[in-house]
Amino acid sequence: MKNKSKMILTLMMAASLAACGQKDAKEEAKTKEDVAQEAISQAEMPEGAQITTDTETPIEMPEVEGEKPNTLGNFEAKDQDGKKFTNEDFKNYDATVINLWFTGCSACIQEMPELNKVADDLKKDDKVNFLTLCTDAEYDESTMAAYKRIIDGNKPTYQALGVKNEGEIKKYLDHVFAYPTTIVVDKNGEIIGDDVVGAITPEDQLAKLKNNIEKAKESSNK
Repeated sequence: MKNKSKMILTLMMAASLAACGQKDAKEEAKTKEDVAQEAISQAEMPEGAQITTDTETPIEMPEVEGEKPNTLGNFEAKDQDGKKFTNEDFKNYDATVINLWFTGCSACIQEMPELNKVADDLKKDDKVNFLTLCTDAEYDESTMAAYKRIIDGNKPTYQALGVKNEGEIKKYLDHVFAYPTTIVVDKNGEIIGDDVVGAITPEDQLAKLKNNIEKAKESSNK
């Protein structure tokens, strides 16, 4: 009987140790994943930039060399289907809404399910386009994989562009210090109105966005 009890106790201890080992392995794996995600999230963020869900408090703007451009300049990007998009495509619409995000921005990803509704509503006007621009999609293989995974999971009804953060567009993106941020450009590629910082789904944020869209239409038709 004693031998049987000892055997049961030994098996219980072995099982407990195995469970602890599995737990430690999971925690270690999670830590490595967190470190990798942190590296991704910092890959293309300008120094001093932040992820925000606060749509009221003004963002403190760190000093950056040069003035903030009023255009994105010349650039090329690819959408989720591999189709090329350039700044020349702005000419096809009086107003183009551009939602800026990056793969490590939790607030950006959380609002994506609602962006389809916003985009579909805005695009009822055939003079308005809506797209998103991932600023770190082409930073390296890990960010490209993250970009594809996020887009595949959210199935956007709009063009979801991935761009290299270099050249003329980098001059603008270096002045973006909060994510998500949404801008509007006219058909000439000029950025119209103030940036809409934070999620664009709240009514007050949508009102700001729609006001910029109307200004962009006016600018395009001068």
